Amino acid sequence: MDTANSFNPAGALMFANATPSQLIRNSSFIPTIAVLLGILALLLVVGFQIRKHFRKNEAGNNDDPEQMLLLYEEMRRQGELTDSEFRSIKNQILPTRKNGQTTDRVS
Repeated sequence: MDTANSFNPAGALMFANATPSQLIRNSSFIPTIAVLLGILALLLVVGFQIRKHFRKNEAGNNDDPEQMLLLYEEMRRQGELTDSEFRSIKNQILPTRKNGQTTDRVS
């Protein structure tokens, strides 16, 4: 007879008569929960650090569109950009005008 998988009434009585503090002390469930909560806390800290890093980079990328456009226009004048490349960049930088006209005119 396999004693590992059989029901032990004496063991069941031991748990039935035990106080909650005795059950907690004799349980392997509590350390498992503590480890899982520690891992969760670590993942939360790492996640917030990553989020903070990306937010900082996002905040630093608010260059003035007009200033950027002037730099790209200078590159076009020097021959580093073609007119079509400049128009494409200009359409991405500047929003479309409200009256339906776009800002694709090359100056």
